[in-house]
Amino acid sequence: MSEPVQVRPACPEDLETVSLILVEGFYSKFEAAFRGRMDRAARIIARTLRAEMRRRLSGLYVAERAGRVVGTLSLRRREDPEVASWPATWVLFQELGLWGGLRAMFYLALVDQPVGRKDVYVSDVAVEKAARRQGVARAMLRHAEKVARLWGKEALVLDVSAGNEPARRLYLSLGYTEERVRRSLLTLWLLQMGEWVRMRKVLE
Repeated sequence: MSEPVQVRPACPEDLETVSLILVEGFYSKFEAAFRGRMDRAARIIARTLRAEMRRRLSGLYVAERAGRVVGTLSLRRREDPEVASWPATWVLFQELGLWGGLRAMFYLALVDQPVGRKDVYVSDVAVEKAARRQGVARAMLRHAEKVARLWGKEALVLDVSAGNEPARRLYLSLGYTEERVRRSLLTLWLLQMGEWVRMRKVLE
């Protein structure tokens, strides 16, 4: 019998592991953003997350099993501060130079979407490869529902690549509905992903 999954807010000690999980889960996105510098990807992500944590952003969570962090996700509200703060931007400039930093900012913002006043936006759902298909993502998404209710919100929303069938099946099994498909020639050209499905779960 596998160990139960515990979901909690991330702390500074988690960030190195979180960054590795994110790089593994979204390799193609970071490869496009950090062109030629994937050797620095995990360090850059950990540094930007640390900069945002100092601003007391409340939305980074981790899934822990048997004392190990095995998954992560982010939650965002309309009233939260903008993620692209100067400290995080400065990290990109330090690591990648001016033009490389600007390029990374542009690529990383390509799939960002606005958040409704009564919604919580779910993003960066990632589980380490060895722990996939073991209920980790499901546990994190269930926890997201609890957080959204505590925040007084009415729904969870997310965007997923239309080609990511396993993720879409997971979200549907948890009660999300597919609202619309957004087509983007820009993300098709730059990320080779041109269709995004907006999904919503209304909280009871």
